[in-house]
Amino acid sequence: MALVVVGGLIELGLLAAWQRNGYWDFSDGVYTDSAREFLHGLVPYRDFATAQPPPVYLVGVLLLAVHDGLVTVRAGAGLADGLTAALVGVCVWRLSGRRWLAIAAAAVAPVLPVTLHEHAQLIPETFASPLLLGGALCCARGRARTGALLLALAAAFKVAFVIPGIAIAVASACRRRSVAWFVLFAVLFAAASVAAFGTSVWRQAIEAQLQVGYASLHYAAGLIAQSIWSEFVLVMGAVAALVLARHQQLRDRALLQTLAAAAGGGLLLALTVFKRGSYVSVLEVAEPPLLALAACGAAWSWSYWRRLRPLVAVLCVLLVFQSISILVSPGNPWAAKRPGARSGLAWTASPTMVNERVAVARRCSVGVAYSGDPYYAFLADRRMPGNQPDLFMLEYAPVDSEFARQAARDQRRCPARG
Repeated sequence: MALVVVGGLIELGLLAAWQRNGYWDFSDGVYTDSAREFLHGLVPYRDFATAQPPPVYLVGVLLLAVHDGLVTVRAGAGLADGLTAALVGVCVWRLSGRRWLAIAAAAVAPVLPVTLHEHAQLIPETFASPLLLGGALCCARGRARTGALLLALAAAFKVAFVIPGIAIAVASACRRRSVAWFVLFAVLFAAASVAAFGTSVWRQAIEAQLQVGYASLHYAAGLIAQSIWSEFVLVMGAVAALVLARHQQLRDRALLQTLAAAAGGGLLLALTVFKRGSYVSVLEVAEPPLLALAACGAAWSWSYWRRLRPLVAVLCVLLVFQSISILVSPGNPWAAKRPGARSGLAWTASPTMVNERVAVARRCSVGVAYSGDPYYAFLADRRMPGNQPDLFMLEYAPVDSEFARQAARDQRRCPARG
């Protein structure tokens, strides 16, 4: 066990060395810079616009309180990814009883295509993933209250995670108690948020999200196609597991149901890409339960459907190539992006480009607003106009119009590029 833990930490360390300070996700910069504003005394929902419930900002504050810099944010989010991987291993072990398969699945979990793109990002998906998987494990073992608590906490990070949360509760071994506890905890978390930050939590985390509008059909269809390409292999493996489960001596049949519910609920979140500003990053919560099922499905298929071994091998190779393309060519991941697409699952800026942009931002006088992306503002320790990191919500959500005016009045700005 000690060797497995050490191996997992080495893998996370290698991923950190690969990632460095590369810019991957706009939301990561928004939430990280928002957490710093919160740490320095500004209150979310009151002093600056926010798009999610409080937990993601609270986690950011806790990490930045240890050290006000990117390294602690990446370390904390990376450990959450490591916890998700460990839980994948536990799920595979409980389903299959094969130690080598559980270890292999845990090792693969951090480098799945969407998960790798979102590795160690301060976004709700990073922290909801282990909570949903832990909730599926607890609910399968009859621990309704603990499982429901974890599921409700995942939904507290992002309201959309109510979908996989309630799906898991309904599929659990003790359905009525799980659903009842889930509803109770969800209400308590919502009440605590309102008590701490006022009704503006509802206006910005719910109403503002509904106001941003819809993406174009062409853009949304492209993201749906990318989602299908990214998850096709895992879905095929998961389906094989569900079909072949009847022929296996399962150690935990109830877990098969909750994992299927978690995977199905997570995949349904792909439909949120029709909302303007959404991305396939939401599928990060679907990949861990899909992998746990797919690992078992691949192993069982290899043993039971011998004629299909070439197909199993080809699918596994395709998944490997998708991940390798992101690792070796993050600016143009040739296998990870869907066929025919110009881009997909690539970074926004390389570490070299990030360093150049940050150097420009640091030439700005302290206290003067920076007009570029919040990720660069965070790294350069410069503030956004009006101390408003979430530029997207300011532009598209009318309920945030006062925050938008506050940013517009802040006219002493530095250029984003020098």
